[in-house]
Amino acid sequence: MPSYNEEKTLPEIIKKILEIKWPVEVELVIVNDGSKDNSWELLQKYSSDSRIKLINNEKNLGKSRTVKRGILASTGDLVVIQDADLEYNPENLLMFLDAFEKTNVDIVYGNRFDKKNKVIYISNWIGNQLLSALSSMFTGPRNGMWTKDMEVCYKMVRGDIFREISRDLTATTSFGIEPEITAKLSKYKKEGNVHLKFKQIPIDYYPRTIEEGKKMRGLSDGYKAFLEILKYNI
Repeated sequence: MPSYNEEKTLPEIIKKILEIKWPVEVELVIVNDGSKDNSWELLQKYSSDSRIKLINNEKNLGKSRTVKRGILASTGDLVVIQDADLEYNPENLLMFLDAFEKTNVDIVYGNRFDKKNKVIYISNWIGNQLLSALSSMFTGPRNGMWTKDMEVCYKMVRGDIFREISRDLTATTSFGIEPEITAKLSKYKKEGNVHLKFKQIPIDYYPRTIEEGKKMRGLSDGYKAFLEILKYNI
């Protein structure tokens, strides 16, 4: 869970995660990305909880490098990215675990577009659709990763694979990690030269406004993502 200036939502999202009756042991890795509010001080009250691992970036590194640090610090058989705000419902992750248990998948992505979720910024909605389509032009033929929502936060991957590809992640822009992870997962091959098996699941999404703390900016971040899709796939 990367977190930057999320003191208003951290207690609630942590509570939501820990109160779920998970069928597996849970490890919550929270990386404070040099927050300027009281996030790091707030997180100290969780330091005695054995389920939580706290990491602090002395200065702000951006979401991509913060997510990378969190993945590399994980130890679980399955690893998923969770934002520190309340836009995503962690109970949806139970469906992801069920997919891993019942099918032979290696990657499960959430999909915000196959449910009637609220849309606040139509430019973001359209941009995400276009970026997902562009990414899929490369990853789909490669290993069947036709991602309807490439920019989605909820990406659950087998832990050993996620940590392996994360060691070589190079994105430094705030959201560059999404196209890079997707490209590298599509290229990854297991023993026997076998591609990873991919699945996507419709999820709930509760978007917030810029005034409420939304950090993604449609045009500027979208343009960067466009270039990064080309960079990491070509």
